[in-house]
Amino acid sequence: MQKKQLWAILLLVFALAACTGGKKAGSSLYEKSSKTPEEISKIFNKFDRLKSQLVGHFSNRQQLLEENSAEPPQEFVVVPIFQYDRPGEFWVYLELFSPDMKESPLDQRIEQYVQIDRDSFRQEVYYLKEPEKYINAWKKSKFPKLDIRKDLIKNPACDLTIIHQEHKKGSFKTLMPDEVTCEMLTSTTAARYVDLMYETTDEGYTMWFTFYDKNKQKLKATEGPGLSFLRLNPGDEGYIKVGKN
Repeated sequence: MQKKQLWAILLLVFALAACTGGKKAGSSLYEKSSKTPEEISKIFNKFDRLKSQLVGHFSNRQQLLEENSAEPPQEFVVVPIFQYDRPGEFWVYLELFSPDMKESPLDQRIEQYVQIDRDSFRQEVYYLKEPEKYINAWKKSKFPKLDIRKDLIKNPACDLTIIHQEHKKGSFKTLMPDEVTCEMLTSTTAARYVDLMYETTDEGYTMWFTFYDKNKQKLKATEGPGLSFLRLNPGDEGYIKVGKN
């Protein structure tokens, strides 16, 4: 092989590496882990599809515009936190915030998803002992060091069961718990307990909340079709290009 041909091949290899690997290596957890609805729709393993539906950047802006709702604008980001999960497990970090106050999140938590069988899964909720250490961690290329035993507080009363909906292929929904048990450990209002139900699709989440006081008396519940949080994709209004917003 002539030297010119060899150099041409080497240059092509380096160029391809820069195109395929350079952006990914320098991007944030947020950008690396998100998939579009079209990409997610091609995943046929149910747990893998659920995991992809859970992860990304979600906003209720579309529902607020369409319904002239009194609900406040809110967004949340969900990213995987461990590069290698044990089989049948998936760990994520969730951060909820107002669009104009991303550096002051309304909620932060760790969630673990465990496969029960082919069609059902369990969501487990953990609180961070020092949440301030993880604010906007989704903007980083690697999640800060986290020790499951030392850095987290498990709240087993808030575990949820998630099932695949056979009548609505490619979607998943939580089951309503038998009792009111999920205490909001960080609540500063009269609401002390909450029941959460949600549905996930390739496009996003639909959520229903029921809040209770310290005596487990109902205070407020989401009405109608629920709260819609749609996935934001690159190019959508509100999508965060890390380093430019």
